Amino acid sequence: MNLSFIDWPVQKQLTEEKNVLNIARIKVLSSSLHLRLVSNALLLALYVAENHTFQVKRVGFLTGVVVLYYFALRLGLNWRKAIHIAILIFVLIIWSNLFLYEDGFHVVTLQYVVIISIYGFYGLGSKWGTFYSLFAILPFFIYMYLGHELGTAIPWGPLGVSKMTIAVLLLHNFFFLFLINYYFFNSFYSTISALDARTMELTSSLAFQEESQKKLESEFKHQKLLLASISHDIKSPLRFLMATTGRLAKSNPDLPTIRAISQSSYRLYHFMKNLLEYTQFRYRNTRVTFNYLDVHELVDQKFAIFMAEAESSGNKFLNTVPQGVILKNNVQLLSIVLHNLIDNANKVTSKGLIEVTHKDFRDEVHLIIKDTGPGMDPAIISWVNSSEKVPGAELDPESFGMGLVIVKEVSALINARLLAEPNEKLGVAISVIFKK
Repeated sequence: MNLSFIDWPVQKQLTEEKNVLNIARIKVLSSSLHLRLVSNALLLALYVAENHTFQVKRVGFLTGVVVLYYFALRLGLNWRKAIHIAILIFVLIIWSNLFLYEDGFHVVTLQYVVIISIYGFYGLGSKWGTFYSLFAILPFFIYMYLGHELGTAIPWGPLGVSKMTIAVLLLHNFFFLFLINYYFFNSFYSTISALDARTMELTSSLAFQEESQKKLESEFKHQKLLLASISHDIKSPLRFLMATTGRLAKSNPDLPTIRAISQSSYRLYHFMKNLLEYTQFRYRNTRVTFNYLDVHELVDQKFAIFMAEAESSGNKFLNTVPQGVILKNNVQLLSIVLHNLIDNANKVTSKGLIEVTHKDFRDEVHLIIKDTGPGMDPAIISWVNSSEKVPGAELDPESFGMGLVIVKEVSALINARLLAEPNEKLGVAISVIFKK
């Protein structure tokens, strides 16, 4: 059976509402409204047949109110306000039963108290449920205060009406309570089912994550062993090669091939040392600690590494950082940044100048590495100045090497940002900027 017409007056409210509990409240409101219309039609017919003139007027007036209420909902009346109005209508029915009729105290009237209390709690929450429960029993206290005797034998319904009429009144209230329980327990079990399904999904995802975590941990251990192997099996022979070729170059200064091998092995050793330090730091996953360091001294140390290669390329190093400039940072990570920037500058420059200078501003300290090489591609400058750690697909990593990628990532670890811009005449100037 198609009962979609029941939701017709509250279609707008149902469309706007996403909460399962509130949807149940709106459906109870709509269903009880149709139930009221049906029961009023039956009562009106029975009262006319039984010639109860006052009851006919009363039910007719109530039916008119319900019809107006019906169309107010259709026009978008807020469902919470609608529940307040419905409860107040029930309260008025209690008052009219008790004070407009003789012997108005009967089971039907008492049922309205139960309906108001349940409707208040289910429809509006504990605060309004408590308020309306107390408000619903208030007329009974006034009724007794005015001297009416309640007695022990409580009649089923209004005096003078048929059993059929009383049955309609009682069944209306019964079905109303049934609707409240049906929709709310249905929404409750729907919510529980959804939560169970979600819990199973999350449990499955968690199991997958745990399995992935174990695989990552295994891979991590493998890579740490590989890193240790590289450090021992590659770095040590490189150190030996660097030392041996260095001695040969000093003993045979007139042999350019030996000197070139010495310079290459020296540079390769320090590149591997620098890369391994960076990789080991990442794998340790330790907290970055900051200590005070002498910037001028650190720059001199880095220049010393590339001095021989600079001489072979006809380059000159210039450290214009004043002596005594102290910076609080991580020595190891800042050393990696300087190493890569000086190395890049030295590689692209021929018979030029590589300078490291320093500028002290009010809120920032700039450590600037300048060269007089061919300059830097605008796309690379744009990437260096951006917050992106990894270059985009439009950039070829081979055009600038791994060094800049390392510098970008490490600069974030030491709370620094990079600014690349063309040098005054030739080359490029890259500033490592620290907040004070």
